[in-house]
Amino acid sequence: MKKILSIIVIFLTFIIIYFLQANFFTWFNIAGVKPNLFIIFSLFIGIFIGKIYGMSIGIILGLLLDFFIGNAIGINATILAISGLLRGNTYKKLFKR
Repeated sequence: MKKILSIIVIFLTFIIIYFLQANFFTWFNIAGVKPNLFIIFSLFIGIFIGKIYGMSIGIILGLLLDFFIGNAIGINATILAISGLLRGNTYKKLFKR
């Protein structure tokens, strides 16, 4: 039950982030660079759940993002998967418990 609830929460968060990214952050840029909330979300999943889950959620949400935007398929999936995976490798080295 917890796993199904967590998948629903992740999907609803994706929808909220998508609408924020499409509506609010289109006009917000710093020196021509727009913030990407999906990378932050992938890193967040990677930090609190694990690098494998961060990578898999990054791939799934990146593919959904590629389908919604209509650009080349796989670019966002690769970027989000790498960001979720890199978190697992650097987090343990930077923050030892």
